[in-house]
Amino acid sequence: MNERVVLTIECIKKVMQLNGRKETALTPTTDILADTSLDSLDLAQVVIMLEEKTEKTPFAKGFIQFRTIQELAKLYE
Repeated sequence: MNERVVLTIECIKKVMQLNGRKETALTPTTDILADTSLDSLDLAQVVIMLEEKTEKTPFAKGFIQFRTIQELAKLYE
């Protein structure tokens, strides 16, 4: 796993913990909303956390479609 995928998984786990969500096994191909207990507000927290840690803002010009952890992580490379 590359470092951005690892960072994305860490951020997802942190948001799950902070919001009392049921933790699930996470892999690069995990569909974030379909395969986890996260909702769209939780996902927004993950995005903010990733932006703070990477200093990148891929969504500054609008939404970019993604489903999996790997697809989200790639936006921060």
